[in-house]
Amino acid sequence: MFPEGADTFLKKRFNELIDPVKLILRKSGKDIDRDIEKVLESISTFSEKISIEINESLSCIDAPCISIQTTEKDFGIRFMGKPDGGEFKTFIDTIVMVSRNEYDLSERTVELIEQIDRPVEIKVFITNTCGWCPPAVLKSYSFAMVNEYITATAIDCYIFSDLAVKYNVATVPKIVINDKVEQIGLKDENQLLGSIFASIS
Repeated sequence: MFPEGADTFLKKRFNELIDPVKLILRKSGKDIDRDIEKVLESISTFSEKISIEINESLSCIDAPCISIQTTEKDFGIRFMGKPDGGEFKTFIDTIVMVSRNEYDLSERTVELIEQIDRPVEIKVFITNTCGWCPPAVLKSYSFAMVNEYITATAIDCYIFSDLAVKYNVATVPKIVINDKVEQIGLKDENQLLGSIFASIS
């Protein structure tokens, strides 16, 4: 099911969990649903603090879609696709990040994010072979964790090729904010923050 060495990695990472985490899956009605469900079930066997839930009313751009949240709070973090390949570690890191309510942002950035009082939707287009995609996804998720007005969704371009075409994705990661501002490639938090404010100005 998982890459070589993944069992040791999962046990080590999940020892860091604090709050219980729910992985909520909204199915698409396609064969890939079962593959994703198997991955989530396998992940959950490594910690009693991880539970799986199926919810067809989960708010998301499209399905299949996974919400990574605590039992108490939905941070607006979504993953559209199957968490494997290069995105497997990102998915696990997100579980730990959500459980610990920790994110890698400067204090100044957090202060500015907290001032946002309008909806911000961040789409991060990815592939599971893209080396720059994981940090772009985690940075976007971090922004969502800070402010409830912000949602962040990672979108697998192969599984959601129609969306990749719609948003003219030729290079990944590609970040689209409020369908108004775009970034191509990995950007630092200041650049992402600037694009967010540009999208609501």
